[in-house]
Amino acid sequence: MDTGDRFAGLLKGLKERSGLSYGALAKRLHVSTSTLHRYCNGDAVPTDFAPVERLGRLCGATREELVALHRAWIVADENRGRSGEPVVEPVTPLAEPAVGSEEPVEPLVVVTPEAVEQGAAPTRGRFRSGLAAVAVVALVVPGAYLVVARDGEKEPRGGAVAAPAPLNAGVSSYNWAAPCGQYYVLDQKPEHVPPPPPPQDTRPWARALGGVDGGHMQLQVTVTGRTQEPVVLSRLGVRVVERGRPPERAAYSMGDGCGSGVTPQTFDVDLDAPRPYVKAVAGQDGDRVVPAKDFPYKVATGDPQVLNLDVHTEEHAVAWYLELEWSTGDRKGTVRIDDGGQPFRTQAVEGRTVYGYWPDKGEWVAQQ
Repeated sequence: MDTGDRFAGLLKGLKERSGLSYGALAKRLHVSTSTLHRYCNGDAVPTDFAPVERLGRLCGATREELVALHRAWIVADENRGRSGEPVVEPVTPLAEPAVGSEEPVEPLVVVTPEAVEQGAAPTRGRFRSGLAAVAVVALVVPGAYLVVARDGEKEPRGGAVAAPAPLNAGVSSYNWAAPCGQYYVLDQKPEHVPPPPPPQDTRPWARALGGVDGGHMQLQVTVTGRTQEPVVLSRLGVRVVERGRPPERAAYSMGDGCGSGVTPQTFDVDLDAPRPYVKAVAGQDGDRVVPAKDFPYKVATGDPQVLNLDVHTEEHAVAWYLELEWSTGDRKGTVRIDDGGQPFRTQAVEGRTVYGYWPDKGEWVAQQ
């Protein structure tokens, strides 16, 4: 069975077993009925696992079924990128229209920074008129931003072009511990901040408002092999490119959390350390504790590895990215994982005013 057909078959089976209509499920997932039809018919693959997990849970999927669904999604998502199927790019609704690449771009495929050209940055003067655009765009952009992974393997002698890295690496989920919760630091007054969007759209929403991840940034890095031969992941490093005092801005909470798939390994990154590094720590998979396990790992086609990272700062504003070292046979190299060609950015929220949204009041209320 084709990997895309297997993924669609699992989705459709869960949907039919639930007895719920496409319309009822789509409404609770915050997607259109036609989009859900395309997922279940194999005509499209979600760019993020979060809506797939929510669909599984709404349909009463067991833990084992969620694991199988996660594996099938990872492989189908990777194959979709290889086949060149177009995906919807996240956009900045307050900016000038971005100029898109002629080539379709896939979040987990190794691409170059030139694949996407960014539009102009939003300005304060255009903020109010752009709020309606934020609300509309939040319904159509995917939950995860493009992650650019670049192969750092040296060119062979003689000027020949190096072969592409034998793996794909990228962020498949943000805020893995509590997908519905996250802090964003915004340079906006609460009366000017629109209500928080559905969980899968929080990053596009925050990006449109010029927001930066606050306190703990939790990334789920998914690594898949592109060959049948195993690829050894020897080390994951963090490189800080900028660190300073955080600006005096308020933080906005996206709410409290939701729910897992392939058993992940968990790592901690303290950006306040003089030389930050990726430290293996014990994690949680449902009710089960997953013991800390450091590198190396192995990946191959259809056999992914999921790495959960809790990257945090209590004192600074930090720009950083990840470097994943790999080897196979006599080849080795480094893949850079970043945020759409730019470093990830994280700011401390300690001592800052934190706002939470109260739906019954229809406003943001200070929590501390």
